[in-house]
Amino acid sequence: MVKSAFFVLALAGSAVSASDKLPASPLMGDVTRAQFMERAAQRFALQDKNGDGVLSVAEKEANLAKLAGVMQQAGKPVPERMSQLKPSRETTRAQFMARQEALFSRLDKNGDGVIGESERLDIKANLEKRAMEAAQ
Repeated sequence: MVKSAFFVLALAGSAVSASDKLPASPLMGDVTRAQFMERAAQRFALQDKNGDGVLSVAEKEANLAKLAGVMQQAGKPVPERMSQLKPSRETTRAQFMARQEALFSRLDKNGDGVIGESERLDIKANLEKRAMEAAQ
């Protein structure tokens, strides 16, 4: 359950970061590993408010609260499992990036180093399914 919650947060976290400084438009078309990891590095930098290379518990809590606010403003339900998440330890940049590498590998179902349109549609369908389940 925790892994799936982090999966959802990793994808949805880009919405919070995007509202800060990232380009307003998401990556379109095929997404290479390099593009995915560049965006991950940007998200980490935006979440690491003090720039020390570590996401503190306080920074994580602030990011979760901001994400919940963005979801509520968009009229989307905040998943119960997300509202129950309570960060308990810091995450270094290396740990964050390793998780993003693992996430990319899971999303790249055919292992070609690119998240293609069919894989993106699968991701979207899975997120929508989880959102519907969370709303029930």
